[in-house]
Amino acid sequence: NDMETPAQILTFEESNILGNILNYSFGKASTANAGYGITTTLAGDRLTLKYATIVHFNSSDGLATQKKEHERQSTEMINKKIADVKSEFREQAGRALKVKEVDTSDDVELVSATAYSERKIAYYRRNIVFEIA
Repeated sequence: NDMETPAQILTFEESNILGNILNYSFGKASTANAGYGITTTLAGDRLTLKYATIVHFNSSDGLATQKKEHERQSTEMINKKIADVKSEFREQAGRALKVKEVDTSDDVELVSATAYSERKIAYYRRNIVFEIA
């Protein structure tokens, strides 16, 4: 029968280990003072890391410049988090967790932009989806 279900990527135990690592390392305390937040969702073999921060900027020119900076920083922070998760997983599960980036997207959402105020506020968000191999 060729229609077998694909091999379970993580054992039940490994799923629990990964779940605990994610809950622990992405708890409120871990990024409370960092000025940004990273949250995770795990669905099947897809692990999504979501980065969010608040951006203060002046003119529209200022946003473009800041967006570039946040693109760089968000990607760096997410990759750092993934590295932490992988080393923690190896320690607890006794084997490597292999992930590959399959999707990334980001967006900027203006929060307050009044005609009278030079100072504007936006949310910057990035999602990176990793596939667990």
